[in-house]
Amino acid sequence: MPKMLHPLAGRPMLLHVLDLAVAVSDRRPLVVIGRGQTAVADLISGTADSVEQAEPRGTGDALRSVPAASRSDGEVLVLSGDVPLLRIDTVDALLQHHRDGAAACTLLTVVPDDPTGMGRILRDENGGVVAIVEDRDLEGAADAGGECNAGVYVFDGSRLWPALDGLTDANAQGEYYLTDVVAMFDGDVETLVAGDADEAMGINDRRQLAIAETVMRTRTLDTLMRDGVTIEDPATTYVDPAVRIGRDSVLLPMTLLRGTTRLGTGCVIGPMAQLRDVHAGDRVRIGASALEECELGDDVEIGHYDRVRPGSVVGDGVQLGTHAELKNSRIGRGSRVSHFSCVLDSDVGEDVNVGAGTVTCNFDGVGKHRTVIGDGAFLGTDSILVAPVRIGARAYVAAGSVITSDVPDGALAVERGKQRNVEGWAARRRSQAAVSEDGA
Repeated sequence: MPKMLHPLAGRPMLLHVLDLAVAVSDRRPLVVIGRGQTAVADLISGTADSVEQAEPRGTGDALRSVPAASRSDGEVLVLSGDVPLLRIDTVDALLQHHRDGAAACTLLTVVPDDPTGMGRILRDENGGVVAIVEDRDLEGAADAGGECNAGVYVFDGSRLWPALDGLTDANAQGEYYLTDVVAMFDGDVETLVAGDADEAMGINDRRQLAIAETVMRTRTLDTLMRDGVTIEDPATTYVDPAVRIGRDSVLLPMTLLRGTTRLGTGCVIGPMAQLRDVHAGDRVRIGASALEECELGDDVEIGHYDRVRPGSVVGDGVQLGTHAELKNSRIGRGSRVSHFSCVLDSDVGEDVNVGAGTVTCNFDGVGKHRTVIGDGAFLGTDSILVAPVRIGARAYVAAGSVITSDVPDGALAVERGKQRNVEGWAARRRSQAAVSEDGA
């Protein structure tokens, strides 16, 4: 898998950087990708243009891959696709600093606790930037301190593009470093130090990916808590950055909210709830259940161990008991889907009682069919509805019935064999069992 496609906080890493680029500029971003990385090009096609770097020969060569038609003499903002923790405010400040200083290049720098693996900023006796030395080339660079290059630049395009032609690969990695361009500007370089060293974290392996995940998750949870959401145990709660939650909602431990999930005010979620792309109203309560790509109205109550699958729309005040499942179904206001029920491809009206163990059978081995249940209908325990079928408004289905034909409004449908009681059967069976044991 290309590094840029590895997921970070629920999305490919590269998309976090593209979001930043779009937020700070009104120009369409241009992404330099490796040869044959069609999956990366497909991912960004709706947001950015792409250009292919023929060979992986370093960051300077990547920028040289930009065609002449896309080269601007104005500001050129360069971001690294594997540095996804940058904040919009930081890049905005860098751009403004560049405009105020009018330098050939403005760098973002950081002072991390551990600079291992990062390029160092070299300054002269007056504090001016004279070069950036990559970590592998530090030998002999005695003046290298702890200030590091964040891999984020704003260039004057009229000076950048000619300077790229002067790059060489005379370094430990045999690559064309973009950082070498800085030394060509004869000190006409400005810097801005980021306050948070995590912003410059580059991701090159899965351990660093996990660390970045933790940083992004902490930021997201901190923002939610400042905005009035209670998170009982941040250490076990995972929320993607695009998730939105209303004030006075509570996230209980071991809860995961993914994708574009939206929750209203006063909701209680968890413990151990898993939601992906769920849009819910106010005062919703969800237990240890899994929901994806569905909509919930206000005052919905979902118990433990339920599953709500894509395409489901749940109306206001609906209640789901434990171990219930919904798939591609609409449940009307005030209806109750009891425990161990499975409602598939169904349109359920308002104030319907779906008894425990009820199943709407949607698949006949060839195609899927829908079940329609009218307002106020009552489905007894262990009802089986074989689609396509319609249960009329205020109709009743007796417990244990298998319904294969439509039920008119207000009717009672009963489908089960006649009960027969055999007197004395239990005693005779016990006697026979005892004889068999003695004989053995």
